[in-house]
Amino acid sequence: MADPTDVDLVYYDLRDSVNLLDSARAVPREVRRVFSRYVELSQRLTSAMRKDFKARQGSSWEASRFSGWTPSTELLKYLRNEDQHGEQIFITVHDHHVYVFPHEIGINGHRTRELSAKSEWQMTNQMLDRPPEGLEFSVTWDDGTHEVILPTRTESTYVLYPRNDEQRKRIAQAGNADVYSLVAETFVTLTRYHEFYLREICA
Repeated sequence: MADPTDVDLVYYDLRDSVNLLDSARAVPREVRRVFSRYVELSQRLTSAMRKDFKARQGSSWEASRFSGWTPSTELLKYLRNEDQHGEQIFITVHDHHVYVFPHEIGINGHRTRELSAKSEWQMTNQMLDRPPEGLEFSVTWDDGTHEVILPTRTESTYVLYPRNDEQRKRIAQAGNADVYSLVAETFVTLTRYHEFYLREICA
């Protein structure tokens, strides 16, 4: 088996960043950091192709040879330029908290075991892992004692947070502001792009 080319190495790094993003879901700071890395690698892939193609064929490689680009991949290109020359990528965290209560607790006269609550965190400090104050319930028992009920499960989704009108327009044009959905969709396209390139250099 031939050694991987620089193009392959960038693609493998891109694939690894997708896996890292999946494992970082509970840590907002890591989600933003790994997503930013994914965006950068998505554009570095073409840079590696240009260098490799020039060495092999003596001519220029153009990403426009590939016809599978989508509004979402155009958004990645824009975000990469913003990261380098404009404003950094920000995200908003949407949490779905699930609380499990003791059997003897009732809400509005109804016994309940599970309660769901949703919250949106604009994450003004993009370096935080969680909001400074979490969402919790305090239960007062008949004897006057208190018990704090913390979430037993929190499911987080991450949404691109536009910091100016141009970012807002570009995100709207892509029709996909969810970070994980955007990565899943664009990685399929970038995989096809990588496969297309390999066919082109073998033609």
